Amino acid sequence: MVLTRTALHQVPTPLSAALLVLCGASGLTPSRADETSAAPTVVLSVRQETSGQPGQPADGSEARPFLSLRAALAAAPDGALVRIEAGIYREPLVITRSIVLMGKGAGRTRIVGDPAGTAVEVRGAERVQLHGLSIEGGSTCLAFTGGTHRLQNVELRGCTQAGLLGRGASIQMLSSAISDVNGGRDGRGIDLDGGVLEARLVSLQAAGRRGMVLHAARGLLEDVEVRESSLSALQVTDGAEARVVRGSYQGRGGATLYAGGSRLSVEDVQIRKGEYAVLGFRGAELEVRGGELTDYAVAGVAMVNSHGSVERVTIARGGTEAAVSITRADGKKPVLLLDNRISRPGTMGVHVTESAVTARGNSITGARLDAEKDMGDAVYAVDSRLVIEGNVMRGNAGSGMVAVRSQVRLNDNGFIENGRAGLLMLDGSRGSATGNTFQRNFKAGVEVAEQSSAILTQNRFWGDGPLDIDVGCGKGSAGTVEIGSGNLALAGQLRERSCR
Repeated sequence: MVLTRTALHQVPTPLSAALLVLCGASGLTPSRADETSAAPTVVLSVRQETSGQPGQPADGSEARPFLSLRAALAAAPDGALVRIEAGIYREPLVITRSIVLMGKGAGRTRIVGDPAGTAVEVRGAERVQLHGLSIEGGSTCLAFTGGTHRLQNVELRGCTQAGLLGRGASIQMLSSAISDVNGGRDGRGIDLDGGVLEARLVSLQAAGRRGMVLHAARGLLEDVEVRESSLSALQVTDGAEARVVRGSYQGRGGATLYAGGSRLSVEDVQIRKGEYAVLGFRGAELEVRGGELTDYAVAGVAMVNSHGSVERVTIARGGTEAAVSITRADGKKPVLLLDNRISRPGTMGVHVTESAVTARGNSITGARLDAEKDMGDAVYAVDSRLVIEGNVMRGNAGSGMVAVRSQVRLNDNGFIENGRAGLLMLDGSRGSATGNTFQRNFKAGVEVAEQSSAILTQNRFWGDGPLDIDVGCGKGSAGTVEIGSGNLALAGQLRERSCR
């Protein structure tokens, strides 16, 4: 990914050392960007009850604070700091100047909007910051058009269509939360069209049918938690670029993380449930590294007309398809599967169709039979080209590997205790197997049938079923095997099928 944290942290702010003191008083932790910012030109106060003398007009001072947010905004010049006392302010706002709104904390300072409109709208302002407050109600809680903005310790909740809406804006969201956007049944928690989003330590709970949507935008999401969105936790579409680092994502339906025609990098993330944990579609580029993908209904990682890599990921407790499903991968380079740990993945460990794949250093165990008592294979490939090196396929209900009309190269793998064959080649497949171990597979160590052919060199066969090598018999159903040098068998001699 070309997206870097440095690029996303270049978000200028107008706070000064004076504002740092105010942040400390409000229990906020200012970021690095605050340390070099300019002093606010004006500090205004808003309080629903005033202690000033009767008849004295409000001027925004501590003694005579404004009684409404609208009055404070009307008086605030560019660069002003507006301090808002605890209370419920039932007044939708439109902000058109660069200011800072500083509340007393989310849940204490509450801005409540009109159910039919936007609670807080920012347009025409270069820089706006919101700290320590809640924004509630409205069809949209908070909307930005253009500019560079910052939210910290902000809660957005109870909106019907969107929690946070951005159009061509750069938004930094820190230690904040979005909840109850239409109960997670409809709408979007974060909807960004163009621009940049940096979200760190952000929680989304039932925040729209889609938790976050980045359309032609860039995003960095660190330590974000998303739960109870009915379709997806994150969607990046139409040229968007997103990097997801750590965090927890839980799906209910659809793809928990989805990329369509975009670039998505997922690092050390915990993803549970959903139909797919990560899905790339329409030329997406996926990078999935580290983390855990569990309890998915269909597949852990799926690439459809897409490409990328899956590395050092734990994938477990799958559904109807596979831990990794690759269909018509469109990249010039093979899809890479490196050092993953796959257990109980569903009906297949890896399912490849019309694609090129290199798998190295993976372990695949516990693939189960489907409802028809078929499948259960660690790797199942159709019309594909595969390089399989240094993997262990063990204890799967079907075969260790099945190749159908495919080309395969197998080096230094372990095919151990699988319910059918260690390697099964069908329908004119071609391949070579060098330095592999075939051990205690229920049927043969290697089955080559349906006019397929294989070259076997320096492999070890220990305690497989009735045969070490089975080439099948009958017209059109037999395969051919060229037995090279160095193949070893437990009994000292390879047990082969004799078709006489």
